Amino acid sequence: MAAITNPPVRLRRELHIWEAIGLSVAGASPALAMAFSGPGVAGLVGRAAGLSFLFAAVTCIFIGYAFMMLARKYNSAGSVYGFVGASIGPRSGFFSGWALMLMYFVFTPGSAAASGYFVASLFDDLGWIHNASFIWFAIPISAIVWLTASGLARHSTRTLLTIEGVTVFLILILMIVILVKVGSGHGLNGGTLTLSVFSPPSGVNLHALVLGAVFGFLAFTGFEAAGALGEETVNPGREIPRAIGVSILAIAVFYVACIVVQSLGFGANKAGSAEFASSSGPLFQLSAVYLNGAVRDIILVGAAFSAFGAAVSEAMAGSRLVMALSRDGTPSSPLARISMPTGAPRRAVELIIAVNVVLLLIFQFAGVSGFTIWQYLGTLGTLGILVGYAMVCIAASRAALNGTLQIAKWKAIVPILAAIAVFYTLYNELIPAPAYPYNVFPYVTLAWLIIGAAVVIFAPHLAKRMGDGLIRTLGVAELGGPHHHHAHDAATETDVAGLAEDSPPAG
Repeated sequence: MAAITNPPVRLRRELHIWEAIGLSVAGASPALAMAFSGPGVAGLVGRAAGLSFLFAAVTCIFIGYAFMMLARKYNSAGSVYGFVGASIGPRSGFFSGWALMLMYFVFTPGSAAASGYFVASLFDDLGWIHNASFIWFAIPISAIVWLTASGLARHSTRTLLTIEGVTVFLILILMIVILVKVGSGHGLNGGTLTLSVFSPPSGVNLHALVLGAVFGFLAFTGFEAAGALGEETVNPGREIPRAIGVSILAIAVFYVACIVVQSLGFGANKAGSAEFASSSGPLFQLSAVYLNGAVRDIILVGAAFSAFGAAVSEAMAGSRLVMALSRDGTPSSPLARISMPTGAPRRAVELIIAVNVVLLLIFQFAGVSGFTIWQYLGTLGTLGILVGYAMVCIAASRAALNGTLQIAKWKAIVPILAAIAVFYTLYNELIPAPAYPYNVFPYVTLAWLIIGAAVVIFAPHLAKRMGDGLIRTLGVAELGGPHHHHAHDAATETDVAGLAEDSPPAG
């Protein structure tokens, strides 16, 4: 494979808003999230699971707004790394990218394990293979993820959006059937249509609601994936913010509604909440009860594809982050290269897939099920990404206040509120410490962050190279302060296509 080796490496500018939306929606993976996220929340807050999701939804909409503010001005394959690096400085940018990298490294195997688990469940249901381990499916699925994420971004992202759309449509039909049957007195556990799903049962306090919101954040994470397509999208200053905004709003409405309907479907009472909390697949259980086994199997297929789509989205966005960090920090590294003819950072994709396979095999030998792997790695990745989100919110508020973004200063209040909500969520997650093994994950996250911090503290030359690289790629005069675009000069000097408002597709 011929590869471009002369820095700065340039991605092809050929994507449009639908491809960007496809990557974000697949990253959040609505069908996978709704298949798994509910029981954990129901176990903490009972019938009020929708309230925890509402807290997560509002916070994520605010975080999404911070991403949109920065994406209007900066187009970087490194997403968080580029946004924070441009607004605060290269050291903070690297640290934020490093925090996000943890999420991509663990979410990819988490999603592949979930996909394998769904396929194994489907084969078990159909009587083809009984009690097969997830691993027999997760490894071939990982190979397909590798091939898809290494291919043409245009084709991959459109496929992801189609798969997700069909599955979400099926879930919406199920939600309508549940509401009709519960409303006509045929609900599980004597459940009725009630607004009590929006009031916490006695004994459930704010701490429990915010703790439940961590499962909400786990469901939302990935919505920012479109930010990684900043160097591949035509007119990114307009299309990327729109893609992030459309994705987060649509996902927020769907999630809150779906969790509320699941609570009603099981019954908005003690017995119903207990059954919801103990379910290992609430969507499948409800579809079997309210419709039939065939619909359950169709939704299982959709969820398997949804989890696969999530793994592809994470591998694609993660590989672009690895490529961007390598391109600026170690330009001669194979990870900084882009392969022809696909225009994808294949070596970076291969790194993520290799880590994915190693983690899957470790969990298999430890005897952990596919469902549990998703919970474990999802929780670990969520801690990492919340740190990244907090950094983006700080960067956006700083850039709004110091005039960099050339917008009204009062708009800084939105990312500031988002940062406060994120820090409050992290505090609730850590104090008091959760039960084993969830009490271990904060230490793993902390160790990862300490390594990232050590790199930026003890390798000043790396930070300088990254700063120079960001200035080149983003086409700005300086980092971390009010500055103006030098788009024409930068495009001429470094051949970065499309910094101008309506740039033609490159390559």
